Amino acid sequence: MQPHRTVEYSGAIAEVFAHRFVLATAAGNILADLGANGAKLFALKKGDRVHIAGEKRPSEVKVHAIAHEGEPTVVIEHAEPPPHHEHADPLIALRAADQAGFTPLGEPHRKAKYFELRARDARGQAFELHIELDGRIAKQKPIGVA
Repeated sequence: MQPHRTVEYSGAIAEVFAHRFVLATAAGNILADLGANGAKLFALKKGDRVHIAGEKRPSEVKVHAIAHEGEPTVVIEHAEPPPHHEHADPLIALRAADQAGFTPLGEPHRKAKYFELRARDARGQAFELHIELDGRIAKQKPIGVA
């Protein structure tokens, strides 16, 4: 995974969508994201001229600093993503599926808050199961042939 590179742009705010906005620059339009915390610290208004600095992402710039022309810079702290529960045991998901009468069709795939497991029921119907980290089956979604 490549690290994101830091970029800077100046221009006029062309459109505002909650905490995201389009910045019209000399190089073209840039989609930028202040994040929920940033939107509380800095009011976005169509037509305002601003300077931003942030991380270039594939679809947008994650703004870490923003300033109206000629005004002090506002630094934006973005919330960290929730921690990944490394202690989660895939055997818990396999046991939960077995106890509910499902036969796994592969290994559980770890998501942030649950395991995803393809399995068949006693009638042969294939399902995508979402099994919480404590072993509770939260979702049973019928799927085509697996």
